[in-house]
Amino acid sequence: MTAERQTGAAVREQLARTPRAQRRAALEAFVSREFKQALLMTDADELPLDENYFDLGVTSLRAVELRQRIEEQLGCELDTSVLFGLSTVRQVADHLVSVVLPDAVVPRRREPEDAPGPSPELQRQVSDLIADLYES
Repeated sequence: MTAERQTGAAVREQLARTPRAQRRAALEAFVSREFKQALLMTDADELPLDENYFDLGVTSLRAVELRQRIEEQLGCELDTSVLFGLSTVRQVADHLVSVVLPDAVVPRRREPEDAPGPSPELQRQVSDLIADLYES
């Protein structure tokens, strides 16, 4: 990715030009780049896709910023609780594939150990917590 941030239309257009079978990998690479940037990693650094990104150094403020950047670049809405309820880069990419952009990509096969997405109750609690933080 260039130093310039791509617009939502550009990222979606790039995904559309990518063969459908390769779009999931392209979306996962996009999400990985965003997390690497948030963690101040270089392109050469390896980001573990299945490790908890909060354990890697993502803070709650960074998570909210990540959500905003992902929304802007993909031109979609991402519930705040997703980044708090799902804790790995792979889980976020899976969520984007299955919920946010289901028609754009071919989803990967789910492994038995893959955790389901956050419950509606957890989503509500996290949304309330974020709202309280911004009101303070």
